[in-house]
Parts: sequence; C-alpha cells; structure tokens
Amino acid sequence: MSGRAHVTAATPPPQSSWKPWHDRLRDLRALVLERGAGSLDGNTLNLAEFVRMGPRIVKAGLVSQKDVDFVVDGIAHGFNLGVDEAKLPGKRIHRNYKSAFEKSELVTDALRKRVQKGKTVKLGDFHGDPGDLPGPSGIVVPNGSVAKKLEPDSVRPFSDHTKTGFNAACDMRAVDHTLDTYNEIASELKPGYFMRVEDVDGAFPILPLHPDVWKYMYVWWFDVDKPLADQTTPNTLYVHVFADFGTGPLPGIWDKFFRVCKAMATVAGHLTLPMPHFVDDNSLIGPDRAEVDAVAERVGEYLASLGVPFKRLKSRLAAARQLVLGFWWDSISQTRELEPLKLQLYLDFMRDILSRKSVTLLELQVLAGRVQRATMTMPPGAAVYLSNVLSLMAGLKLPWHKRRLTREAKRDIRLLVRVLEANMGRGYFSHTHFEPAPAVFTDASKESRFAGGGYFSADGSFDYWEYGSADRKRNIHYLEGDAVLRAVKALGHKWRRKRVPIFIDNSAFQLSFAKGRSRSEELNTILRELFALSVEFDCIFEPQWISTHLNVQADALSRGQLERFFESADEFPCPRERLHRGGQ
Repeated sequence: MSGRAHVTAATPPPQSSWKPWHDRLRDLRALVLERGAGSLDGNTLNLAEFVRMGPRIVKAGLVSQKDVDFVVDGIAHGFNLGVDEAKLPGKRIHRNYKSAFEKSELVTDALRKRVQKGKTVKLGDFHGDPGDLPGPSGIVVPNGSVAKKLEPDSVRPFSDHTKTGFNAACDMRAVDHTLDTYNEIASELKPGYFMRVEDVDGAFPILPLHPDVWKYMYVWWFDVDKPLADQTTPNTLYVHVFADFGTGPLPGIWDKFFRVCKAMATVAGHLTLPMPHFVDDNSLIGPDRAEVDAVAERVGEYLASLGVPFKRLKSRLAAARQLVLGFWWDSISQTRELEPLKLQLYLDFMRDILSRKSVTLLELQVLAGRVQRATMTMPPGAAVYLSNVLSLMAGLKLPWHKRRLTREAKRDIRLLVRVLEANMGRGYFSHTHFEPAPAVFTDASKESRFAGGGYFSADGSFDYWEYGSADRKRNIHYLEGDAVLRAVKALGHKWRRKRVPIFIDNSAFQLSFAKGRSRSEELNTILRELFALSVEFDCIFEPQWISTHLNVQADALSRGQLERFFESADEFPCPRERLHRGGQ
C-alpha cells in the first residue's frame, strides 16, 4: 500500500455516517471539557503539585508567570497547540507511509502500548471513507516509523502533520524557543567534572491534548487486539488524546513544560547542580561523581512524583567521558568527538555529494545539518563552510527540487572532508585551558588620497602598509579583514595552543569573524583563510570590537602616521625599544 497516495473528501464534505464509536468519542470529549484532562485514563501528571509550586518558582525568578499559567492550563485542560481551525476545513484521509508497513508488527506493538496506557483511544471499525468521520472536519494523519537506537526491537511511529497542513495552521509564535544545550554543556563541563545522562520516559505523550484538536489526530491502522497475520489492510480508527511525534508546536511546548519541571525540582531542593536539557535528554554536571549520581536519583524521584519519570534504560552513571547528543564529551581533555559510526556516515555522505552534479533540497538540508555538527569538532570559524551550502537552498521549495552543485560548494565540502579525516571528528569544546596571547589591534583606512592598513601587538610587534590602486577599489570591510589576515600570517607562529584577542573597530567584519561566516562572499574568502590558519597554528581567535577612539595605535599605522603611533604605543607595557616591525 503506497504511503504517497491520499484520499481527500469533496467540498463540502459528505455527511457523517453514524457509528457507535461516535457517541463514545462525544462522551469522552464532554467528560474532559467538564472535568479536565486529568479525567483521561492516560494522565500521569500531578496537577495539584504544579499549581502549588507555581507561585514559588515565579517568586524565585526561575520562570515567568506567563509560562507557568500556560503549562498549568495545558495540564488542566489539554494543550490546544495554537491551531487555526479555519485553515483546516473538510475531511481528509492520508494513507500511511511505506516505513510504517515495513515495520507493521513493531508499529502495531507501539500503538498497542499507547492504547493500553490510555495515550491513544481505539475508536472502532474504519475503512477509509471520509464520511465516516464525525463532525464537519477531521484529518486521518499519515504515519511512518523510525528505529530507536537503544531499542532494536522497537520503533517510534511518527505522524506527518506537515503533510496534512496541520503544522502550517498552528501559530508557533507562543512557543518559539532556542536551545543552546551544546554551549551550556561546554560551559558547565569544567576540567575533571563528571556528567550523568538521563532521558525522560515517553516525553511528548506525557502531555494531554485539548479535545478541540483530537479531530486532527486520527490514525488509521490494523486492529491492535487481533493477530496481525489475520489482517490484510488497516481497518481500525484510533485517536491520539495525548501528544504524538511530528506535531510542530510540541518541541516548544515541551521546552516550556520541562523548564517549569526543572524549576520546581530546584525550588524543592532536589536539583542542586546544572542540568542542561535538549528536548527530553538531560545532562547533570558537577565536580563530584557521587554527588552527581545522588542528585540524579533525587531529581528522578521528584520528577516521577510529578508524572514525568526518567527512563532507566537510558540512564548512564556519572563519568568524565560521556556520550551526549551524538558526541563523546571528555572533561579531562576538554574535547568532544563524533561517534565513530556518525563520523563515517558523515564522510561517506559528503564524498557521495561530491560525486554528484546536482543535489535535491532534502539532500542539501541533510548536508547542512551534518556540516553544522561536523564543524562543532573544529576551531571557531568553520561555520564559513556552511555559507555556500546554504546559498544553494535559496529558491528551492519542495524536497525533490534540485540545484546544480557549484564549484565553490564542492571546494568547501572537500576541505571539510580533509579536516574531518585529519581530526577524526574530535575537537575542543572549550579553550579556557589555552593560554592568552598578547592582544592584537588591527585597522584599515580608505580615503580619496590614501588607503592603508596596520596592526599592533601588545608584545611590541607591528606593521603597516599602503594599498595599491587595485585594493583601493575594494570595500572597506574587506580591507579591515585583510589587515587581520596579514597580522595572523605574520604572528601566528607564536600562538600555538593560545587564545588570541583580536581587536577590530569595524563592526561588520568583527561580527562576521565572530559568527564564522558572512553574507559577503568577499569576506568569506578571508574567513576561510583565517580558519585554515587557526588550524595550522593550533590557536583560537577571539574577535572583539573596539571603538576607533581607543584603537589609537592601529589607526595611526593604517594612516601611515608613525610619529602618532610611537607616541601612543608608550601606553603599553613594552618600552619603545622593544617595538619591532614585521612581527619578527
């Protein structure tokens, strides 16, 4: 049975054919509207504790009153997902995907467990007629499946709410959020610290859905209470009354919900260590192994009392080297390393892309994600190699739309492959153990009669130059970047395993340097060279903005004003006789 085909009801939709389960669904909806989501058999959440702790966590400044109200209302009545029902008229039935039928036994097992836990309600006999859906509107969602990494005998069914248009009909503004988990872990995992990993059991299906959105959560599958061998086609309708996987607003809703849970655990005195989270993955970090494990146990017990238990299968005891979010993090060496299988997967994928003349939007999206993760094992600045990949996506709308692979994009991918092969997917996540290098100040000037550049290092090294007629035609932002590049080429041999503060009074280039890429391909050319030099010299650049009024020495050099430079250089703790031109 093809997963691509779908049946769409005519407009206006046909009248519903009455079935016995229509009444049961109507009664269940009325019960929840009257008594709340706590009346659902699948509810595990302790609403009273959330209500009791809400004022305390707001008073502690850990979360806002708005977020507490949002979470408590969702627990009490079900989360309505911010859907605009006017955008989803009529009745539509989408058939399931090949990935679901290929794993039909495992999908059936997963659905049966949801039904047994009360997360999904089995409605009754259904054979694909839109008119059999109750009410004027409703959607049967196409389902697929993905493997669970730690559970080879299980799969995770997912609902494609993008295909149905449901996700597009949801207002995402209320749940927009940004996760900075990688940087949070890098900040907290100090040398010699320990990290323990916990995963919330179930996660999204813990959250009840408001009855108003149930009609968009229909699933058409085999009867989970009969032998699968006796059934040839899907014949039973189900409805998810708790959240599924694939609903667009759920990650943002979950983030608000779990931040409230963590705040409650903190105020209750159980969570006493940092615990960065990425959706349902949690990393407890601290200086003492036994303490980290003890805190994890206390937090686990408290969250379980809220109805949000950890999954013991995925618990990993505190260790200095820990696998989190696809990387091995080592607090001793301060490095993170791609899992070997992922490293090989990334390299094979990139080599395959290099063999193509054109690539699809879907392939570009996968490539961008893998490039972004690969750059997390490289020095800052590697993000510049994303620029050409991202530019190829411009104008492509559908996953199968194609774009010719440019020479520039291939060049960037080849370099990334070489770097990944050289570092074996392993790089520093923190450079605080690198010693600081003497600060470097750079500048460029461009006037009608003169264009020049210069740099000055706090160790006494300096240089200056005048640009020729060709360079004078370039943008000032490029000249500012060129001044930095010349300084790095001259002084970089002194900076092995050091952090180098580089002060720049041009915010356009400084921000691009800090970000690792620019909208200007001219600046990206310089950024690529700077990245290659940071790898060659094994150092880290720290671009910082400085006011022109304070960047006196470099400003004087960029204008060829040596007398002003020598006068101002006396402000540094290096006598004038230690000043030497050319970085020698």
